[in-house]
Amino acid sequence: MTDQHVSQQRTEQQHEYDERSGFTYGVKRRLTSASWLARAASVGLSSVSIGFVMLFMFVLETGGDLTLFTRPLPMQIALALPYLIGVLTLGTTAGALLAWRYRYWSLPARIHQTVLALLGLAFCWQLSTLGFLTV
Repeated sequence: MTDQHVSQQRTEQQHEYDERSGFTYGVKRRLTSASWLARAASVGLSSVSIGFVMLFMFVLETGGDLTLFTRPLPMQIALALPYLIGVLTLGTTAGALLAWRYRYWSLPARIHQTVLALLGLAFCWQLSTLGFLTV
């Protein structure tokens, strides 16, 4: 073997090691991990739900009742969030079911995930009843 061949082989091994231990490998691993996606969906559900309520109340306070008819940009954003809440609720519910099936986390963590999924389902039902989420 020549020195160049040995050097090239070491470089390829180092490159493969860098790919496995690097930032992109960690991100790829997380994006394919069902337990991580379930927790991300529940965090997103909580954040977007609180954001929807706060934004909707803020727009109504600053613009009055006419904002429901004129629909300025902040109101359009607020009215688009219930659909995102619905998608995140489905992700959180699926994550809770998978967590119980495959025992992803400890018992209190699984109960917490289940409670978040049930609250998300109740909130989606309420949004649907009020006409924000039309199916």
